[in-house]
Amino acid sequence: MTEIICLSVTPEASKVFEELRKIKPDSTSFSKSLRLIVEDYIKNKSNPILIPKKESLALNTKIEEWRKEINEMEVEDFIKLQKKIAQINNLVNKRVEKCLR
Repeated sequence: MTEIICLSVTPEASKVFEELRKIKPDSTSFSKSLRLIVEDYIKNKSNPILIPKKESLALNTKIEEWRKEINEMEVEDFIKLQKKIAQINNLVNKRVEKCLR
């Protein structure tokens, strides 16, 4: 028996689905096209839903790893990092003042 699934389609997904409609053969249904693409992705790539947790960078992590992470992170994550660094910097400055007394 065929199951019907309703999807909430974002504007980004809508663009992708429209591209699929343009390139799929007329004799192949949209559902079948989507299924074949998903099957191919699952066979050839890692599961996009079960992304493994990345280990956090620590103070003793090599600077090369920090550099790589900073250069590759998304803009939103980079902004969060900058805010966190500012907070840590304030804490360090307070500790320095305390140690110098």
